Amino acid sequence: MLDRLATYFRDMSITTRTAIMLSALIGLIFAVSGLIAYQDSEQRTREAGLATLDHYARQVARHQEERFSRIRKTHVHATELFRAQFALGAPVTGPGAFDAMFPRDRRGGRRSAPALYDGGSTPLGYMRGVGAFIAHEPDGAERRRLMAATGIVHALGEGVRSDLESLYYFTPDNSLVIFAADRPDRLRFYRRDAPSSLDFQQQEFATIATPRANPGRTMRCTALRHIMHDRSGGTWTTGCMTPVDIGGRHVGTWGTSVLLDTLIEPGEFSDVPRAGVILISHEGRLIHHPDYTKQRRVGPEAMLDLTTTRDPRLAALWAFVQAQRDGRFLGEAPTLDSFVAMRTIDTPGWYALVVQDEAVMRSESYRLILRVTLTAIACLVLQALTILLLLRRQVGTPLRRLIARTRALTRRVPPARHVDVERIAVRDEVTQLTHDFDVMAERIGSAQSELERRVAGRTEALHRANQQLKLNATRDSLTGIPNHRTFGAEVEARMASRNPEGHYLILFDIDHFHRINADHGEGTGDRALTRVANGIASLLREGDLYGRVGGDEFAAFIRAACPAEAMNVAERVRVGLFGLETPGRYGEMIRLNASVGVTGAAPGDSFDAVLARAGIALDRAKRGGRDRATYHAARASQPAGRLNATA
Repeated sequence: MLDRLATYFRDMSITTRTAIMLSALIGLIFAVSGLIAYQDSEQRTREAGLATLDHYARQVARHQEERFSRIRKTHVHATELFRAQFALGAPVTGPGAFDAMFPRDRRGGRRSAPALYDGGSTPLGYMRGVGAFIAHEPDGAERRRLMAATGIVHALGEGVRSDLESLYYFTPDNSLVIFAADRPDRLRFYRRDAPSSLDFQQQEFATIATPRANPGRTMRCTALRHIMHDRSGGTWTTGCMTPVDIGGRHVGTWGTSVLLDTLIEPGEFSDVPRAGVILISHEGRLIHHPDYTKQRRVGPEAMLDLTTTRDPRLAALWAFVQAQRDGRFLGEAPTLDSFVAMRTIDTPGWYALVVQDEAVMRSESYRLILRVTLTAIACLVLQALTILLLLRRQVGTPLRRLIARTRALTRRVPPARHVDVERIAVRDEVTQLTHDFDVMAERIGSAQSELERRVAGRTEALHRANQQLKLNATRDSLTGIPNHRTFGAEVEARMASRNPEGHYLILFDIDHFHRINADHGEGTGDRALTRVANGIASLLREGDLYGRVGGDEFAAFIRAACPAEAMNVAERVRVGLFGLETPGRYGEMIRLNASVGVTGAAPGDSFDAVLARAGIALDRAKRGGRDRATYHAARASQPAGRLNATA
């Protein structure tokens, strides 16, 4: 088979063989270039994606820490008020106040009066949103503590109502007073439905407050649990408890519940495709997982114990968390098939993980290599046809004429002894000439080889010259992205062909760039410019225009539904650039960041006018402290001149 192909290749005309070989060589060059571009793009995409995940992991940890810090401060305040009331030694209210607020229930024990939740006057003043369940008849001291706790949960609960879903106090004797004015169930379970035999002392929220389980007497948080009042088992919550001791005796516990739905705000990571937040306690309990912890999903609480789970995904997750002893990680986790940013939440002792499917982060590189491949194939086909036509016109046609003339001369001369007349009819023009006339064939063959070499050389030189001229005319010589003139022309063309409204110009300026040139040399500055240009190109969306418009200024022209969306794009690029670094004069890494100005295009605008407004926004960003993005709206009286922005 190979011998037949080799013979067929040798029998081709010289122009066809040359076109095939040149096309194969250029195709190999395209393949190598595409592989290098793919590897570079994958690395840059990975770095930018990890920077985004780490940003969101820090954001999750900070938000959760703030939430639990508020809970802890509220509990501490409640304890201080509670102890202060008993330090006075005076009764909380007059006789009969306790019976009025907590009347006896016919099933046993006591419940809160309707006015405590519905709103009304009580011995402690106006009150609402409070429910209570008292399992046993309390003694005098316990009555005073329950009355004091009722006043405190109402007063503090109203104060933190916008931040905390509930505030409650419960005792080791199964008495509970709770403020939760906004809960849909209106605390019906505790006020009416709970049987007098209700015992919650073995529940986790009660056991973690006992002196034995919590000798430090600090706030502790439970794992994800069914809420006690929901017998359907479909409402999941976690809670934080702070024990209260008076005179060395455990008399009660302050508590606050956090529903599963409120742990992570819906849509918080909508701009990061296929990313999710996982919360895990240090004991190995799953607190939040986008696939496993869903409100209204009925299931046993034991399924969330990662230390005993049989689910391979959850087992791999717990093994990964255990391997990170310091609670911090940023990179690829092969066992989870994901990229992970991990942080710790100190107050509840949780781990916060932001995970993203590795296929999503690599998809941008795949799209790039696909575009490069399609472009390369189109270029290969076009250049193969061009070379074939050019060689046939410049080489094939003259050779065929020469062959006809040589054959005419050959007929007049007797054939030489070494010429095989039977092999004269071949497609190779040189072979034909050789067999027609040996000496003439040698000379023609030499001339033909020289001609082919010159034609190929001139063709390649012409191609390179045309490419270089085109590149010099449209591209920035340092960064390779569109230069000021080309970028301005593309923006003008887009505004002329479409409605300018809904388009926005984003102007980027590297902060303190003059210091990089002054301290580390222009070579370092050039590398910084190239990295920023590549970073902007990789972080923009498909279809966005971008280019270099000044010494250390870059611009992008995008389409957005509103200024907020345009600012989101600018912020995403600015945050992505924040992670870029470039080596300095002595090998140290210089972190790069940029100030950003954003403005919208308006009907009748020119490129210079839009650029001038973006410059005003950029100046504001620099005056406001740099490394930020500001927006400047279009005005009818805006001058068309460009304002200078200091570096």
